[in-house]
Amino acid sequence: MKKVSTLVLSVMVLLVFSSNVKAQNKIGYVSVDEVLSVMPEIKKVQNELASYDSSLQINYSETLKEYLSKDSSFKADSAKLTPAIRKAKEQGLEKLAGELNNFQQNYQNMVNERKNQLMQPIVEKAVSTIKEVAKANGYTYVFAKDALLVQPEGDDLLPLVKKKLGIADAPAAKPAVPKTNK
Repeated sequence: MKKVSTLVLSVMVLLVFSSNVKAQNKIGYVSVDEVLSVMPEIKKVQNELASYDSSLQINYSETLKEYLSKDSSFKADSAKLTPAIRKAKEQGLEKLAGELNNFQQNYQNMVNERKNQLMQPIVEKAVSTIKEVAKANGYTYVFAKDALLVQPEGDDLLPLVKKKLGIADAPAAKPAVPKTNK
């Protein structure tokens, strides 16, 4: 009987202790995309990507113009050319056509690679800041907001992260006042 009461008492103490341990876990959530979208560095990345894209497009346009010019010249003069010169010009046109084709195939990869290159330090800064905020505010777990269907507003770390990054909240829009006809 004494063993049973000791066992029951031990189980009760263990249950109380485990519920206290669970109560100490503080869980929060944040959207990394939202954090990134409010960071001022993003505007610089967007501008650099637009500039990079523009330079790629200009390069492509110049190569295309060169190809079209050489192609029309070749078609106009091909009857007058010797077979050796005709073959050399055909090879030059094929090379330009290959460059244009390669550009079209690799364009999106080049843009994505550049974007990843520019975004990496910003993403690292965002994640580091989220970790610092979580630690400073006693959060033991922080989930991606997108993974949660229901969450309490008070556990959203976005306002704390924005504060840590020195980003002020945008002022709330004033409600429209209906005009009265007099």
